[in-house]
Amino acid sequence: MAKNSETYSSSPLGTSSKSTKKGSYIGTILFIVHLALTISLSVALIIAYVSRYISPEYYGSLTIVGHFRHILYILVLACLIVWLIARKWKLSIAVALVLVPGLFHITQFFHINWVRNAEAETQPTDAITVLTYNVRGFRNDNGNRVVEKYGDYIATSNPFIKSRRAADVICLQEYAIDADNLTYIDSLITNEYANVYINDVHESENVVLRTYSRYPIVASGGIANTGRGTSQWVDILFTEKDTIRIFNNHFYTMGITSEDSEDISRGKILSDGDNMMSIVDRVAENTAIRLDHVDSLRKVISATPYRHIVCGDFNDTPGSYVYEQMTDRLEDIFTDKGRGFGYTYRPMWGWLRIDYVLYSRGFEPMNYDANSDVELSDHLPVAAQFKVTKK
Repeated sequence: MAKNSETYSSSPLGTSSKSTKKGSYIGTILFIVHLALTISLSVALIIAYVSRYISPEYYGSLTIVGHFRHILYILVLACLIVWLIARKWKLSIAVALVLVPGLFHITQFFHINWVRNAEAETQPTDAITVLTYNVRGFRNDNGNRVVEKYGDYIATSNPFIKSRRAADVICLQEYAIDADNLTYIDSLITNEYANVYINDVHESENVVLRTYSRYPIVASGGIANTGRGTSQWVDILFTEKDTIRIFNNHFYTMGITSEDSEDISRGKILSDGDNMMSIVDRVAENTAIRLDHVDSLRKVISATPYRHIVCGDFNDTPGSYVYEQMTDRLEDIFTDKGRGFGYTYRPMWGWLRIDYVLYSRGFEPMNYDANSDVELSDHLPVAAQFKVTKK
């Protein structure tokens, strides 16, 4: 008898029991790892669901989880697919139940719009186009001021008509009044419209919010928090008997620097626990600051006697408490007319949608466009077209 004998199964390939046991060990380990991953991601997704309804002052650093709700949703969906392939039906049902609540908010991040309106020769007389754009002080990715390039885009910022003229109302954030050749932008817009109305509100130092309108501005006001969030409103005379209020906003920074964005994009942040906690703490603290500003803004919005459009850089994603508060009585045009995955912030792999156009009753959404081909700022310009309905 051989000293090293092995017992073989009846398999036609003669697979040894040792190989079978080894395979079962690996299978068990993979099962446990995937189960742990599924549970962790599912818990994080549930926290993301809840975070939009609980004030950051009670939720602390967990508020950051809500910003990545759409990413968590995709990861949990991938886990579900694996369980389905493995025919683990009970686990599949449990994971599917976790995904169900997200279905009711999926259009905030991804929207399938099969019908896209063709570009018109001219804009309808009962329509208005609004552009919101954080111009980053007119600096490009290299930090150089390129006012002329910004001006060329802004002067052709209505993407819904073939003539590519300027939008009817242009809301700019981080407008640097100390930049050279700003008159170039003004002259380009004036060439499009015989009369251009301009209104500023101070943010900090040499930075302001600026609103251009081809309609007369008959009243204006602002909420300035000395660099901790700024809002501006202007009442425009759309027709002799119809006034529209436009809100131009720049909420306080999210707290993620360009260096942080690079570290996150490269995965370096995973090996730097101190920096990761620093980012989490900053995001939580700054969310609370934005919420104070939102509370003041909502009071002004609630007292508005006219139909209104609220736009700008909110520095918060659709998974946030701030977004939930802002859309309490307003509609988000992306959820109506957006196409594909919605993002407006170029860094961090284009994960984040933080620039919005919201609207009240009295408007019928027609078109939405976030132009990813414009790479002047770290934000995308966002344009929205509405039909102004009869009172």
